Amino acid sequence: MASGEGRKKLRIYFRCSLVGFFIGLFAGFLVSSLVCYFLYRPLSKVHREPENNMFREKQGGSKEVIHTAHLLLNHTGSRQDNTLRWQGGPSLGRSFIYGFTLVQGSLQIQRSGIYGIYVQVTLAKCIQARNPDTELRGVKTLTIGILSAQGRHSSLLRRHLQGRCSLSASLQVNLSFQDTLYVNLTYPLVPSPNGDETFFGASWLCPPPPSKY
Repeated sequence: MASGEGRKKLRIYFRCSLVGFFIGLFAGFLVSSLVCYFLYRPLSKVHREPENNMFREKQGGSKEVIHTAHLLLNHTGSRQDNTLRWQGGPSLGRSFIYGFTLVQGSLQIQRSGIYGIYVQVTLAKCIQARNPDTELRGVKTLTIGILSAQGRHSSLLRRHLQGRCSLSASLQVNLSFQDTLYVNLTYPLVPSPNGDETFFGASWLCPPPPSKY
């Protein structure tokens, strides 16, 4: 009889120990989770670039930032310098600008990352580029340049017309917050203002590559 009661108490003891073990395991997991949450929460509040954004819904209800633009020539008559001025928006038909900022007709970056850039320029008077008798002196070029936030100019792409009426080009490049993209066409060549002949655009593709220390 005594041995039976001992076995019964032993079973109760093991059950209590097993329940206590699982309760302790759960409590430890809960405490670890809370510690990690409060420890890493400040890291998620680092300074981020201000955003001028449009959002679209992703699967699962989260939102994805869109940075993309398709711009048309802001044609205002005779040209005064090499830089082409661009404009975008619903009032211009199929042109648009989301996430970027237009600064004096040039495209300013509002989110660092890898961008795809494209441009096409068609001359309004193609004979200027083909006829040696009326051709302007010097090399005629189409250039995509960048003005950095620190005020430094650099060329991203340069193409020579070489007697052609139209030039198109595209590239991918790593850009930083507040870099400004501009397009130069050798002055005084006159580009066509038609939206299907002269246009400029860019789209954010992915975050910038990690910095190497």
